[in-house]
Amino acid sequence: MATAQASKDEIIDRLFTVFRDRGFDGASIADLSRATGLGKSSLYHHFPEGKEQMAEAVLERATAVIDSEILNAAHSSGTLKARIRKIVATLDQMYVGGRAPCVLGQLATANIGSVAKQGLLLAFSHWIDAIEALARESGMSPARARHFAEDWVARLQGALILQAANGDLGPYKRAMAALLELSKEGREHAPE
Repeated sequence: MATAQASKDEIIDRLFTVFRDRGFDGASIADLSRATGLGKSSLYHHFPEGKEQMAEAVLERATAVIDSEILNAAHSSGTLKARIRKIVATLDQMYVGGRAPCVLGQLATANIGSVAKQGLLLAFSHWIDAIEALARESGMSPARARHFAEDWVARLQGALILQAANGDLGPYKRAMAALLELSKEGREHAPE
């Protein structure tokens, strides 16, 4: 259990884990209180608007992680292959090899409030932009790269949902392999 001295960042990290594992609707205030080690009144002191404000903070954290680990890697120096491998390794660690759900996916279908919903859209937008940049660099046209990025993020989300339902990691592994394919030289791209 956390101490009363937990920093705001530690509190948000713990909220992140609960929302990732249980979803917005499945996470009770008691669950969130227990995970953070804060009494309900202390939790509301940090987040006076309740669960919606907690979701906002978690989505801000998710966007920051996407920016630092995925978007920055997509635009960093190094070969396309090395950058894609770094992103795949990061995602593989985040999703425990496809066994952990995505907090974005968990919050996407919940009634999280309009501010949090905007945070959700921003997080997905940054993620799609990163994959689109890689796809364009691999030789895809701008329109095809955008479609690939949207489809790939949707594919990964679906793979994580399927794994949660049936334990099959195959779709997750194939999604990661599809991203790695971007770095292969001479890759032929389907017409738009």
